[in-house]
Amino acid sequence: MYQLLIVDDEASVVDSLAMTIPWDELGIEEVHCAYSAEEALQIAARTPVDIMITDIRMPEMDGLELIGKIRRLSRKIRCIILSGHDEFEYAQKAIQYQALSYLLKPVDIKALIETVHNAIEDIEREWEEISSYQRLKHTLHANLPLLRNQLLNDLLQNKRIQPERLEERLSKIDVSFRIGDPYLIMVIRLEEDFSGYDLHSLSLLEYAVSNIAEEVFQELFELWHGVTEQGYLVFLIKSGEGESLARVDAYAIKLQNHVQKYLKGSLTVCLSSIGTFPHDTADSYMASVRAINRNVGKNKSYFLTVEDAETATDNRSAVQLYEPPLLPVLLQSGNWDEALAKIGRLLSMSDPENEPSRDQLFTVFLHLSSSFTMLFESWGQPVEERLGEEFDLLLRKKSQLSRQRIFEWAKKTIGAIRAKTSRQLEDSHQQIASRVRTFIQDRLAEGISLQTIADHVELHPVYLAKVYKSVTGETVGDYLYRIRMERAAHLLRNTDLKIAEISARLGFLAAPHFIKIFKRHYGNTPQEYRNNG
Repeated sequence: MYQLLIVDDEASVVDSLAMTIPWDELGIEEVHCAYSAEEALQIAARTPVDIMITDIRMPEMDGLELIGKIRRLSRKIRCIILSGHDEFEYAQKAIQYQALSYLLKPVDIKALIETVHNAIEDIEREWEEISSYQRLKHTLHANLPLLRNQLLNDLLQNKRIQPERLEERLSKIDVSFRIGDPYLIMVIRLEEDFSGYDLHSLSLLEYAVSNIAEEVFQELFELWHGVTEQGYLVFLIKSGEGESLARVDAYAIKLQNHVQKYLKGSLTVCLSSIGTFPHDTADSYMASVRAINRNVGKNKSYFLTVEDAETATDNRSAVQLYEPPLLPVLLQSGNWDEALAKIGRLLSMSDPENEPSRDQLFTVFLHLSSSFTMLFESWGQPVEERLGEEFDLLLRKKSQLSRQRIFEWAKKTIGAIRAKTSRQLEDSHQQIASRVRTFIQDRLAEGISLQTIADHVELHPVYLAKVYKSVTGETVGDYLYRIRMERAAHLLRNTDLKIAEISARLGFLAAPHFIKIFKRHYGNTPQEYRNNG
């Protein structure tokens, strides 16, 4: 039933312990032998070892270090240390490493058997505790928020739950709502004031808002709250007195005021009509979300009821996605500033009073991601990685879509694209400059001109000259002149070639011209330079 590992660099000790003790009578199913710490780690990596007996002094790694490493593979392993040294320091360290026992060599077999027996009892005790009712109860309590949120989301998604099963789950998670209770739904969206927080910090804000809501409503009401996958805060509200539910709106406004005061942000709140739990939970939730989406951006800290919102009309004009210049064209051509300005216009960034609706924001968001995707695909880049983690979070938490968040994401994405394009262009220019230098060095004896070099690298001469100077800081002509002079000096010092032959090798049409250019550069004629060398 249990797996035992014996470790010692003395093979005789390992083999003796493995062969002479009737381990099967203790409940040991298999005994593994390791003659080094490394071999022990390899065995532990592929086998779930329950108990390890190890020597403390081994050449490559001592027993204490082995215990530390093997616990990373199995936190529940029981370790017994063998040592030929009765030293207090070792025993103290063994306690620190939570070794079950510290036995001296030569090993007392009876003491070892008793220690292994105690280890097995310790393992069984732990598993009995893990399986116990108290542990299960503690685990359930620790996971209550998650279980409550899961059941609430099941109801909001209209999942079918049998009444008996629903009552059972409600009782287990300690929620006071019961079938037939009068209730209403309050749906909350964190407004743009909170856009300064990154999306990972929103869970802390949601927790803070939920705590404030509990404090505000606890006088008359009982709450059951959760967060939906789209990022909306949802509260089911009930009261012992049915008529009290008619007063929920006053408490909802109080909640808005407290959040504004203490968290410095705004909430949009939508209340459903009073219903009977759990009927119409999903429909009331979706009606509230639609109401919030229709009114988003019109006011800060907006208060809505489903009845009022159903009759409201939205007069905002459609987003002009396809008005020239098109965003994909601007991105493909590298007009980054104009692309960002276009996105600003789509999101009405210059008009704070005219925020797009939720549907319009989502449409712009998808249009941007599509435009970016076309660019990434043309580069052969993985789309998910390039769109970034913010894209995934915004896509999942649609309630947190705001023009500021979309604009910041788009700005960051365009910045990354711009930087990558700049690096690619820089690399490309470096390659062009390298090809130019190689061409010149290989063809010095030929009649080299800017045109012949441009023909070789397949670029316009004017563009080539500009690129080369931007990379090297000198013109192509400067480089050609410098390399000819350096090569001339080398040939004069290290060869017996005639001046005319050197002139020809460097591409000069006439030796007198070469001599004149050389003297202007070095202050001596080629012959004088050679003689002085």
